[in-house]
Amino acid sequence: GRVRPGTGRYLPCDTLAVGHGMLPHTDLAETLGCRLDGLTVAVDDEQRTDVPGVWAAGESTGIGGAALALAEGHIAGRSIAARLKGAEPDPTQWAPAAKSRTKLRKSAAALDAAYPPPAHWSDQVTDDTLVCRCEEVTAGAVREAVDELGAGDVRTVKLLTRAGMGWCQGRVCGPAVAGLAGCELTPSRPSFARPVPLGVLARQHGMATEKGTS
Repeated sequence: GRVRPGTGRYLPCDTLAVGHGMLPHTDLAETLGCRLDGLTVAVDDEQRTDVPGVWAAGESTGIGGAALALAEGHIAGRSIAARLKGAEPDPTQWAPAAKSRTKLRKSAAALDAAYPPPAHWSDQVTDDTLVCRCEEVTAGAVREAVDELGAGDVRTVKLLTRAGMGWCQGRVCGPAVAGLAGCELTPSRPSFARPVPLGVLARQHGMATEKGTS
């Protein structure tokens, strides 16, 4: 995670994008009360969550690519179709998909293990670096909340600095804030799955009114 002395060089560029991996969106599942396994939705072999009548597949159960999402979706669809008819699902009907799921989950886990975030990356982030773009909170402000104001978790950092209170609700800056604060990144339970402009809701209301009077 550090530049070796003598190997650094400057390259002209217009934009630099840096990623520390991808995090699944579990907002809807959390709102429904589904149990999480770490940062992903916990499911059984049929892709069922612990909430009756709720299945999860794809990104929310762990990011592993489109092929994995399709395999999980196939299994979930078969399970749902059988249980809606009051029948016990037959795992042999989705055996090929289950085999693919196992293989692709192992591949995703190996990729995560091979490319973890670099060690000590937060040490290289200067105090004037903008961490929370929505609220314009710098890395220095996050560190001050921890070192001088006694914040011991991400929620307290958020209350003291407003980091994560903006448009994205911490979906973009959450991992960086947690890393700088030296806190574990824990799932949140937002009130809404996604920010929605009032204009969108107003248009939906208008459409409903027109249908009701037609």
